[in-house]
Amino acid sequence: MTAIDDGRAYGHQPGTSDPELAEVDAGTPAGELLRRYWHPVARSEDATTRPSEVRLLGEDLVLYRDASGTPGLLEPRCCHRGTTLYFGRVEDDGIRCPYHGWLFGADGTCLDQPCEPDRGRNRESYRQPWYPVVEYNGLIFAYMGPAEKQPVFPRYDIFEDLGDDEEIVIIDHFAFGGPTVAPCNWFQTHENAMDPYHVFILHSAISGPQFDPRLEIWPRIDWQRTDNGVTSTQDRDLPDGTTLHRVVEIQVPTVRVIPTPTLTVLGKTNNMSWTQPIDDTHTRVFAMVRKPKERPPQGLPVYGDGKSWFDLSEEEHQLYPGDYETQVGQGAITRHSVERLSSSDRGVSMVRRQFKEQVRIVAEGGDPVGVSFDESAGPCTVVAGNYMIDDDTDLSAIPMAESLG
Repeated sequence: MTAIDDGRAYGHQPGTSDPELAEVDAGTPAGELLRRYWHPVARSEDATTRPSEVRLLGEDLVLYRDASGTPGLLEPRCCHRGTTLYFGRVEDDGIRCPYHGWLFGADGTCLDQPCEPDRGRNRESYRQPWYPVVEYNGLIFAYMGPAEKQPVFPRYDIFEDLGDDEEIVIIDHFAFGGPTVAPCNWFQTHENAMDPYHVFILHSAISGPQFDPRLEIWPRIDWQRTDNGVTSTQDRDLPDGTTLHRVVEIQVPTVRVIPTPTLTVLGKTNNMSWTQPIDDTHTRVFAMVRKPKERPPQGLPVYGDGKSWFDLSEEEHQLYPGDYETQVGQGAITRHSVERLSSSDRGVSMVRRQFKEQVRIVAEGGDPVGVSFDESAGPCTVVAGNYMIDDDTDLSAIPMAESLG
């Protein structure tokens, strides 16, 4: 009898994930690319004189801040006898192992060995594995790659020249509506930024308007590859004759810049986010938001009868799904081999293609896009924003305005 393929699930192969997109461990191609950039590891307030356990790029680490105010990020296993520094005591200039008292500075230098003659005649020959960190506007960033390839830490133009009436705040719950950590791979959450079509289905038709109703208007969409990422431009013709010109941006490897979908901020964006690959199956997102001191950070999506994500029952999560449900719903690591990408997924395809190109560049010994070794370089430029355009608008001042037409 001839087999009939009528699309039944029987015999359907489950598919596989693409390791060049999903894997983050040291030694994997994607993991080595990720290690050529700075990544947020924690809020500044999480680094205290009480050590905390953190996990980044599949590595377990200990974060602390010594009494002088210097943060340190070390491997937890003490280089002496292997106990964890999580139970260590933080002192003026480092963290002391609880087992035999070896004291390590933030750069891993052994400063004291109290059980050894002269408190360690050869202590300078010991080094606790460590990573360099930088604090920036309330976030602690770590560089976990080779020392000879360490880039300059990037600053961003949208956070420069803060006024006296302004402040920068950090938001770290998933997609501005969900728990802090999502149990899925980082890339399937990151690429969502280049999928504008889901706004009309997920955030409108299925769950009801979760953002500004002007985003329900069908736009003209164009994706463009930039020197270090991908942008989508979305032009919506509004009833009053103006055009809402919205630019969303991704920068390699983990930066995504999504202007406020509540449209509470017009003009250049006031926020950007970093997708934090905790490991292959866990993700956190840190958003940095610049705002007036008296104003809330930005509107969160609403669900059902104006509820927040945290207020929904299990049944209501099914009735009003959002980004968390649909991205985590792809599984711990989505199965790329059985996807069926179509024309509306062009932006997602561009992000994947560019990322995999950079994976191979690093594997071949090159430097990826978006890293700089010039200490005198200025801040990085962000182009994302919500722009209102009418007949009097100077289009030369609008990023990516060439998509209009």
